[in-house]
Amino acid sequence: MTAKQTPFHEVGMAAGAEMQELFGYWLPWQYERGHVEEHLATRNRVSICDLDYMAEFKIIGPAALQFVQKLLTNDFKNLGVGRVRYTAMCNLDGNMVDDGTLWRLGDNEYVLITGSESDFDWVSAQASEFDVEVSNITSTWTTLAVQGPESASVVEALVGPGVVDSVPYYGFTRASATGSECILARMGYTGERGYEFHLEPSGAEALWRGLLDAGKDKDILPCGQAALESLRQEAGYLLVGNDHDPMTNPFEAGIGRVVVFGKGEFNGGAALAAIRKSGVGRTMVWMKLEGTDVVNTGDPILVDSVKIGQVTSGSYSPTQKRGVAMGYVEPAHAIPGIGVEIESAGANVPASISVMPLYDPGDVRTRQR
Repeated sequence: MTAKQTPFHEVGMAAGAEMQELFGYWLPWQYERGHVEEHLATRNRVSICDLDYMAEFKIIGPAALQFVQKLLTNDFKNLGVGRVRYTAMCNLDGNMVDDGTLWRLGDNEYVLITGSESDFDWVSAQASEFDVEVSNITSTWTTLAVQGPESASVVEALVGPGVVDSVPYYGFTRASATGSECILARMGYTGERGYEFHLEPSGAEALWRGLLDAGKDKDILPCGQAALESLRQEAGYLLVGNDHDPMTNPFEAGIGRVVVFGKGEFNGGAALAAIRKSGVGRTMVWMKLEGTDVVNTGDPILVDSVKIGQVTSGSYSPTQKRGVAMGYVEPAHAIPGIGVEIESAGANVPASISVMPLYDPGDVRTRQR
């Protein structure tokens, strides 16, 4: 299948994008100033990032709440209009089809955003028993993220005074920017304060240019997938296909907080209750490497030459000036500070384990006003 171009493709190329085929799209791996500067711009100033490849599914109908309660692991009975909640979506074995966010747009109207458009087949199949209509709106929405400690002032320059302050963390509002009606959300995938614009693709290029112009005095940069990878790994965010797959349950992935028992029956609920009772055979950890090596998905994690797990994601961290990684280990070895080695490219790379994300583990920076 031919890779798709996002609505930001041409403006991205004009910004010096090095395009790669990822997730079925042509996406910028890095721009003219490179991965390290893009990462540090996000941590210290502000950046924008093309997230058009995210999948969006609209759920409407009289039984919309009942359906999302059954489909997803979190509880949405008290989710207000204009709010967003992180969740997992599991099969009957309690393993993850995907993770994602559920947005409540109105009475009996939700949008589910996940990492893969292939999830639509699963979602629509599950909807057959409910009085709802599920539609794939991935091609009619596009998303541009604005991330970093200076993001609020850049966004405010486009949407007007007062709008930004009215949006709570994991909330959204209707707004207008560069001639387009849009949804403005307070959230992100970087571990920094940030926002997302969701709008029709026809307004994408004008929004891109408007944000770069508004952030010019802050040295705003476009941020590619290489920087997004290192940012999200520092902050401990999962990537479908790397850090979880159809053989992974939420408890071992470190997101057991999104599994709410007592809300009624939901997909995988019985299996997840049994897993919670019996415990998991592996658990997600984060690792600091002693040097600047970048390890790879699937690399073995060793203690005294014995494999105790494997890497799911690895990157170079410009913030910490070292290699970082995520992966699963046997629970007995999930001990803060324990020394391990990662076997990568024929060498054993020393590292130490953390049971918390390496950057902003309490989400202080993402939640700040």
